[in-house]
Amino acid sequence: MGEARKAAERFYELFEAGDLDGAAALFDDSCVTITPSGPLKNEEHRAFGEAFKKGLPDAHMEIVRAVESGNEIFISGRFKGTHSGDLVSPQGTVPASGNGLDMPFVDYWKVVDSKVVEHEATWDQLGMMAQLGAMPGG
Repeated sequence: MGEARKAAERFYELFEAGDLDGAAALFDDSCVTITPSGPLKNEEHRAFGEAFKKGLPDAHMEIVRAVESGNEIFISGRFKGTHSGDLVSPQGTVPASGNGLDMPFVDYWKVVDSKVVEHEATWDQLGMMAQLGAMPGG
């Protein structure tokens, strides 16, 4: 297992444990995380994670597949949790529904000198909102 896989797995572990400061410390100061909502600087990425942990306190990520080459890794997985708290975002608040969330995601990580220097996360935002009861189809 290479450095990129170790960093990604450590991020998932720290996020699940609610240690967002520890998770944020894995990222180089220059890293910008690309998401479907747009690019996030480190402090914005941490706030994004905090919003998800408040809305889904038991949220965690499970790795399904991983392809690693050198200091880069692509991971497909499942983001799972229970929507037991309000999910607050710049687009508005999704009140707690009690619904479970089981959402596929894909992450790309590049790690240099034990720090994440590139990160991109992709997921189905409409499918997520439907599962949370914020739109028809959940």
